Order: sequence, then structure tokens, then C-alpha cells
Amino acid sequence: MLTERDSFTVHTLTQDGTKKEVGKVPNVVTTGGEGGLLSIAVSPSWQTDHHVYVMHSAKEGNRIARMTFDGGELGDYKVVVDGIKKNRYHNGGRIKFGPDGYLYATTGDAQDEDLAQDTSSLNGKILRMTPDGKPAPGNPFGNLVHSYGHRNPQGITWDAQGRLWDGGLGARTYDELNLIEPGKNYGWPTCEASVPRTG
Repeated sequence: MLTERDSFTVHTLTQDGTKKEVGKVPNVVTTGGEGGLLSIAVSPSWQTDHHVYVMHSAKEGNRIARMTFDGGELGDYKVVVDGIKKNRYHNGGRIKFGPDGYLYATTGDAQDEDLAQDTSSLNGKILRMTPDGKPAPGNPFGNLVHSYGHRNPQGITWDAQGRLWDGGLGARTYDELNLIEPGKNYGWPTCEASVPRTG
């Protein structure tokens, strides 16, 4: 499935390259920068639950919502996580299911650097949650936070060994590629790129 950030539209794309619009995500707003409809993830159990997840900017902040997709169109919008601060830039916004079956999400610092070091804040983090938006078992701080100290984390993926990596946008010369471990501090705003991490 493909999303359009500024039109809030979702499409399917077949193997032969056929693109079809299947709906728009409600309650999305733009920020005039890096906000809008940010990402989509299909449930690992889609064949039985028909769930897809979206992360987007809304009037009061960024959020993660669940919708159903029956193969024809999107519907049944339900918020599963809110309270993520938004700004014109630094919204993060990538979501993906991990090999453990839990949903991971990247959140930017919303141009408020101190939030990245606050483990009670959802900003400047990589989050890990159940499909219902609850903290996944084993999360290091007892909330949704999996790792912290991120400026504007973007892409996330797992390697052949099952290790989680993220790509983050740097402030000046360097971007980052980080091996993510639970509970670790990735340094922002004290350090970035080649400077050693703490935690």
C-alpha cells in the first residue's frame, strides 16, 4: 500500500504496476513541512483481521490509527495512540511491524530538543506497542518507549539477525544509521553522528 502525505490518499499497487486509490485517511492535517499522512503498515494478521495502521498529523498532534481494508476500500478509523507532539518539522512518522509481532513507530522531537531525553515523552523516540496501542511486554520504561535520544528518526528495518536499525536525520553535516537496542539513549541533543553515545 502507498500513501500520499499531502492528499491523505491511500493506494494499492499490484505486481504489474497498477495503482488504485482505496480511500483517504480522515482527520489528517498538514504542517506546511514534514507533517501529514506519514506512514502505513499492514497487520501481520491481515488475512483474518483486515487491519492496516497509519501514522499521521492531526489537529492536536501526531497519532497512530487503525483502519480496516477489506480489499476494496478503507474504513473503521480508530485512534490507538495519540499525545505525540507535532511541529512543522521533525515529526518522524514511520511505522512497521517487527519480527516479534509488535508495532514500532519513530517519532521526532517536534523541534523541542529536550523531549528526546525525557523517557516519559513520546517524542524523539522509537516506540514499541501491541496492535491495540498498549506498551509491548518488556518495554524498558513500562510505557511505549523502546529507545530515546532521537532527533528525527525515519526508516526502520530489521536485518537477517533480527536486529533493529533506524535511519535518522542529522542537524548539520551527518545523518545517522543506528543499531537500536531497548532502553538505550542515542544522544540527541547532546551528541549526534560520530560522537559516542551514552546509556
